[in-house]
Amino acid sequence: MQKNTFFSLMITVGLVVITLCAILLFVQKRSSEKSLHITSQRLANCEIGKQSAESKNVVLESNIILATRSTGKTIDGKILLTDINNKKRATSGVFSGKTPILVFRYSPQGCSPCINTTFEHLKHLKENIGTNKLQIVIIPNDMNLEQMLVQKNLPLTNSFEFYLADKNGLDLPIDGEFVSYLTIVDGNKTSNVFVVDNLFLPLLERYINVLIENYKN
Repeated sequence: MQKNTFFSLMITVGLVVITLCAILLFVQKRSSEKSLHITSQRLANCEIGKQSAESKNVVLESNIILATRSTGKTIDGKILLTDINNKKRATSGVFSGKTPILVFRYSPQGCSPCINTTFEHLKHLKENIGTNKLQIVIIPNDMNLEQMLVQKNLPLTNSFEFYLADKNGLDLPIDGEFVSYLTIVDGNKTSNVFVVDNLFLPLLERYINVLIENYKN
């Protein structure tokens, strides 16, 4: 009787041990699978981050090339621009004066916060320079007069001179893409082309401050 009791106890203990081992193995397996999943997810995130960084670098390089190729270009004087009164003016007339002009060519399809920030900086620029030193001309990309009025850009015309252009803009290399930019036009020739993009936004204030120093009252 005692022998049977002993064997029953041993079987029970054995089953408990087996059960505990099974539970331990299950927990270890789940932990290992979870760890593997986390590791895989981290690797995937790293790969996505790497691809995103590479993509940004490509955009950065492309924009720098476009800005460089657009610097020092003579603007075709026969290009027609449309003012807010729907009247056509040739660039030979718009840029014919002796006063240098800062052109802000922007694309509504681009970085909206960047565009808004640029307008704020342009207001600051205008407050610190005279119009006889530097004029400011705004040329929206891919927009018509009706769209400009609907999008409430008209109040800005109280501060800046607005023109609309066709899809080729000023026919600079950078106009071939939906890239917003600033450039000084002096003697119908471009200089200091600055790409307005979130990648370059930290440098925008410095760019404007340099202009203030160069053209201040």
